[in-house]
Amino acid sequence: MLSNDGKKMLIESLGAFFPISLIIIILLFAIKNKVDIFDSFRQGAIEGVECVVSILPAIVALITGVTMFKSSGAMEIIDNLLRPIVRLTKLPVECVPLVIMKPISGSGSNAILNSILISNGPDSYVGNLASIISGSSEAIFYIVSTYCGASKIKNTKNVIILSLIAFICSIIYSTMTC
Repeated sequence: MLSNDGKKMLIESLGAFFPISLIIIILLFAIKNKVDIFDSFRQGAIEGVECVVSILPAIVALITGVTMFKSSGAMEIIDNLLRPIVRLTKLPVECVPLVIMKPISGSGSNAILNSILISNGPDSYVGNLASIISGSSEAIFYIVSTYCGASKIKNTKNVIILSLIAFICSIIYSTMTC
């Protein structure tokens, strides 16, 4: 039986060995199947750059929209409008800004989560609930704009509606389980 230090050393050794092994296996597989490695790499790099170029306008538009949303004070207005409704549920009012920001911006919602954890503590009910909400949901508009933009999908209405329904369900389930 290995001690904890022995297990840690074994895992670190395997971790260092794995990437090199993977590269060697890929190279051997390519040589065996007579694949032009450099041409395949070059073609993959070209496709990667084309993908970045195709989704760049959507990402720039989304970043611009999120910045305008934050700077305009719209989040505070929506927060103030929702607080009376939220008081009727089990959702603490401290989590309302997180619920508003999470579908729009992952980094913005992480900043809000961080401030919730600092002000309420990570082991508090509010901290636990905010963590569960953050972990069980996604930045819907970023994901839709990135993946649908890369796939050249134009009609995203149903994707957004179903994603928002799933997001609302994750909030309801989070408040029920926490």
